[in-house]
Amino acid sequence: MLTRRHLRIKVFQAIYAYQYDGAKGLLAAEKHLRKSIDDIYRLYLHELSALVLVHRFAKERIEINRQKKLATKEDINPNTRFTENRFLTWLSGNMNLQKDVQDYHISFGDDKEIIRSLYRAFLEDERYQEYMDSEESSLSADKKIIKYLYGAYIVENETLQQVYEDHNMFWSDDLDAAQAMAAKTISSFDDSKDEQSKLQRLIKNQDDLDFAMKLFRTAINDHEKLEERILAKAQHWEGDRIAVVDNIFLKMGLAELITFNQIPVKVTINEYIELAKQYSTNKSGQFINGILDKLKNEMLESGEVRKIGRGLL
Repeated sequence: MLTRRHLRIKVFQAIYAYQYDGAKGLLAAEKHLRKSIDDIYRLYLHELSALVLVHRFAKERIEINRQKKLATKEDINPNTRFTENRFLTWLSGNMNLQKDVQDYHISFGDDKEIIRSLYRAFLEDERYQEYMDSEESSLSADKKIIKYLYGAYIVENETLQQVYEDHNMFWSDDLDAAQAMAAKTISSFDDSKDEQSKLQRLIKNQDDLDFAMKLFRTAINDHEKLEERILAKAQHWEGDRIAVVDNIFLKMGLAELITFNQIPVKVTINEYIELAKQYSTNKSGQFINGILDKLKNEMLESGEVRKIGRGLL
């Protein structure tokens, strides 16, 4: 489930793209923003599909070994603990995942060999061997090995990350959110889940999506007024001397202070300080803090910013 911070990142990316290619208009840009948010769910489906592929490869391996001309006793009567793993069995049979994979056209194509390769490496892992040899058979043990498989072999797989980035340039920023959703899917699994159980939701509620769309729309529609107010507080700085990224974050921060009266002032300012540190220069956080703090004080004094609820200032 996405946080407001990640939604702010998506809005930032959409504004940045709009400034350089806004010829198609605001409605097209808003549609693109919605798609870019939805694409995080698509990435989440890829992560789950990687686990489903591992499960499929494990089953195929058993069948191939059984069909050997000189099959051993172990080939004929294999240890099926991993193929019968409760989580993988549930995930592979989940109807909602199957439907979404089809609707979103999720496929690794030739890149499925990356998944096969990581599965082969996993087979040699000491943790996998311990799991297969253990006499304990429990839901807890099943989840534990999948958490390890996912964290060590999928989350940390740089080749797979590069495939994602080649597919969508923004997915490197989105991967943490998608992986957090996948990890929660594993950790929240229990005996009550069945083939109709729902997957993780991307957006908590409509308010979060409305927040993103309204923030984007306000920053675009009021950009001249916002920039004028920012420059008035940025002494000794011409508009074209402020870094493009810093300028966008300042507009977003100012728009958020004015527009959303239930978001605490400190939260808004701290969010854009942190985003500037991540996406701009080393000094950007301090610069944005200074400008937004001046604007905040001025607007609180004039009554332009009115926060509803205790502790919001």
